[in-house]
Amino acid sequence: MRNWIAKYNLEVLTFILGTFIVFAAAICPSLDVVQRFMLGFMWLFVLHEWEEGKYPGGFVDLMAANLLKRKVSQEIANLSRIPTMALIIGFTVVPFFFDRVWILVLLPVYLGLFEGIVHVMGIKLMQQTRPYTPGMVTALAEFALGAGCLAYLIAFCSVAWWEYLAAVVLYFACFAFMQSRLTKLVGMRYRDFPKLMRARIKELRG
Repeated sequence: MRNWIAKYNLEVLTFILGTFIVFAAAICPSLDVVQRFMLGFMWLFVLHEWEEGKYPGGFVDLMAANLLKRKVSQEIANLSRIPTMALIIGFTVVPFFFDRVWILVLLPVYLGLFEGIVHVMGIKLMQQTRPYTPGMVTALAEFALGAGCLAYLIAFCSVAWWEYLAAVVLYFACFAFMQSRLTKLVGMRYRDFPKLMRARIKELRG
């Protein structure tokens, strides 16, 4: 079952979140603004996974070649999408139902902002000959939606300063856990990943 989900990860993610969006729009016509933002994140995150992994795809291969300095098999690449799927579903579906728990609402906001920054930085980090990394177009759209949602929360919602900080901590804890699963799949220790990043940045500066 796990291998089947891994092979058809994009189709499974699209079906789950696509069905959720349709039912949410049909059953709950009076969605509040935050819930509408969550549906927007679902839609963009699905599109991003297709652009990053399928059309044109190749972001995993790009990371493997430039950071890990090793080839990743298609099976490993497919399996690596399962933790990402779980993160995306958790980051969007849960805050849709708990749309006043600001720490949860901020998770997809931070993910959208982070994706935009990473893909732009990746152009130089991975020495791309053209100003594009697989997934960058939708990542920039995610960044714009994240910035818009953050502006809305600041202007119209009673989010405390500590909730913004707590959401940052929770976001990076979830992201680190997901990354630890990914690095384990390719036979690495997660604690070695920051060393690779520092070494790569040092190479670029040199």
